Amino acid sequence: MMNKHYEFKKVWPSFLSVFTAVLFVMSLMGMGGYGFADEGNAMGKEISKIEQIKKAGKIVVGTSADYPPYEFHPLGDKEADLIGIDIDIAKVIAKELGVKLEIKDLIFSRIFDALNAGKIDIAIAGLNPSEARQEMAVFSDVYYQAIQSIVMNKQEAERIKTVEDLRGKRIGVQRDSLQESLGRSQIHNAEFDVRETIEELVIILSKGLVDAIILEEPVADSYVRMNKNFVSIKCEHFDKLLGSAIAVKKGNNDLLAEINRILTSLKEDGRIAEFVENAKVMTNKK
Repeated sequence: MMNKHYEFKKVWPSFLSVFTAVLFVMSLMGMGGYGFADEGNAMGKEISKIEQIKKAGKIVVGTSADYPPYEFHPLGDKEADLIGIDIDIAKVIAKELGVKLEIKDLIFSRIFDALNAGKIDIAIAGLNPSEARQEMAVFSDVYYQAIQSIVMNKQEAERIKTVEDLRGKRIGVQRDSLQESLGRSQIHNAEFDVRETIEELVIILSKGLVDAIILEEPVADSYVRMNKNFVSIKCEHFDKLLGSAIAVKKGNNDLLAEINRILTSLKEDGRIAEFVENAKVMTNKK
């Protein structure tokens, strides 16, 4: 029979090795995993969102590029850089933070998913800060105010002169947009054709598949200028004039405060108005 004392001496080094390895792994976990501090954690202290952006050297902005004059491709060139009111504002934000600007062109209905998943730092896409959206993100101050418009083919102009005339009609709206919410709540007995992009709405309108589409006024004006068969009327009685604001992930209060500071400066020195006029000129060239 093997001596018990010898057996213990033989097993002890193996046990000690395993125990040491477990302690090492646990220490790594305590350091943020694999021995490195987490991006949002430096020496056990969480760093701010602005510090994270500056460390990355860029700010990632999510938008949806079919919304002139807010964001769109010039001359309909899908490969060209985006331009528009929101793009000009995003450039200023990046410059103020001292970082590069990276823009991600997303399907509109997926913007908030991307924001909360950390795939983008902010969302700027002519966003109205509705109550439903405030459940998903926090919003900056409003930087531009517009009302809603109904766009239709010219041959419908005699039949559709007010919002009430849309009752019983087929109406195109963008998925998860304020226009969809307003239309469903205030236009009764209408059928809604919901599409992902504004471009799809314009196509189905031009083909006569819907009687009208609802767009924010500057967007509607842009498409009316591009399509001579379109006309528009204002929806002045819609009671939610929320304006457009920038969405930030909840908890990123330092970034939100800096964005509000920048927007205040842009409004006070008239640059927002300048961005709006420049974007309108560019839509006329499409």
